Amino acid sequence: MSNKGLRKMEKNTRSLKVGDEIPSLTKTAYMPIDPNARNVIHTDEYARDVGMRGALIGGSTLLSYVLEMLYNYFDQNWFYHGIINVSFIGGGAINGDIVTAHGVITAIEKDADSNRLKLDVYLENQMQERIVVGEASCLIL
Repeated sequence: MSNKGLRKMEKNTRSLKVGDEIPSLTKTAYMPIDPNARNVIHTDEYARDVGMRGALIGGSTLLSYVLEMLYNYFDQNWFYHGIINVSFIGGGAINGDIVTAHGVITAIEKDADSNRLKLDVYLENQMQERIVVGEASCLIL
């Protein structure tokens, strides 16, 4: 794998160890609601009819909160050398939910002239229920 675009992170990465958490990111979940949405689970009326609290926020929006946390930590290295794989679980989020993205280091592996930092990532709601879970990794110098 090429080290194209790999930059030295401003953070001190020498002291990182398995189990460390990267800085979390908390947001108020929001997605405009389209009453004519193709996927009716994203409309208030249908969601409430099937017993949900309201229209579900799209998975791409929820994923964007996790990606923002990773970019905040890895900076531009994330764009060139980041990998992520997630699953959406636990009933999702609705507008107004407070969601927090987390990342926990699971491994630090040598990769050519750099290291690959591996993390478990997840997004949880204000009730501390995980709604997105997965793994991410990125090269660091």
